[in-house]
Amino acid sequence: MSKEIVILGEKGQITIPKRLRQKYGFEVRSPVILEETPQGILLKPSLAVEVRIFSDEEVKEWIKEDRLKGEKEREEILKKWR
Repeated sequence: MSKEIVILGEKGQITIPKRLRQKYGFEVRSPVILEETPQGILLKPSLAVEVRIFSDEEVKEWIKEDRLKGEKEREEILKKWR
């Protein structure tokens, strides 16, 4: 494990050296997780995922259109998604 010294800019910004960005998968303008730890700040690459909330009506329609064979199979699948 190596150490790097970087300069903290006026707005609190730092530049992660290219070698480390490539090694850990940091992409330009991608989200980053900052996590406080007892040792200091841990910096981790993150992913942005779109979330959609479905209405009760949409869910009811899916259940109506459900082609699964029986309630047991449906419940097994739903358990995996809860």
